[in-house]
Amino acid sequence: MKEETMHRIRDETREWSSQLPESIGSFKLSRSEVAVENTFEIFRYESPARHRTVIGCYDEATKEYKIRVRIGLNERCLTNFFAESFEQFTRHFDIDCINRLDDNEGGTNIFVDELNLPQWNYGRELPTSLNQFELFINPSQPIEFSNGSSIIINYVDFERARDLVIYYNIFSDEFNGEARIDGHTHVLYDFDAKTLPELEQRLSDKLADCLERIKNRALC
Repeated sequence: MKEETMHRIRDETREWSSQLPESIGSFKLSRSEVAVENTFEIFRYESPARHRTVIGCYDEATKEYKIRVRIGLNERCLTNFFAESFEQFTRHFDIDCINRLDDNEGGTNIFVDELNLPQWNYGRELPTSLNQFELFINPSQPIEFSNGSSIIINYVDFERARDLVIYYNIFSDEFNGEARIDGHTHVLYDFDAKTLPELEQRLSDKLADCLERIKNRALC
């Protein structure tokens, strides 16, 4: 990031950020004011116990202010907070978005609601831990992510920063999976499915083995 840009953003945002609450629910404020590559972080709310982070930042590459949300090992930008000016950003910024994360409300849409995941018997009986991974996101509380995808299942090994994610995408109307190993994302085809019964069969056949291979740093 250019030095002059960093100074401009710091000067523009400092008074506003100094008035942010020190805590929101389980989240604690850190006025980071640091530059990472093309991004200048204005503030950061973290809830380590719940593995959630909310970051307010300026992206020099796109010339926009943004809100990034990290849930477990998954990170996304909240597109409804994109703003070309800081004044516009402050009008849009809503502390309730942090409260909703604290209440475990990740947001859904009508397409995900139609799946009726809270009533999916197999989903309700998923093991809470398996092969050193914990069930961090379960089907009863899916989280809307990006590009039409919602996370419906997420098994995470936080100590080693590895996970397995099962998505549902509203555009393709299908389920698919990804794994993260040592910071690298690997697309999986083991869990591609068009229906819940088909996904259930694939999970029954491959979930334990896939987590074991992720744990051992082997590609699934």
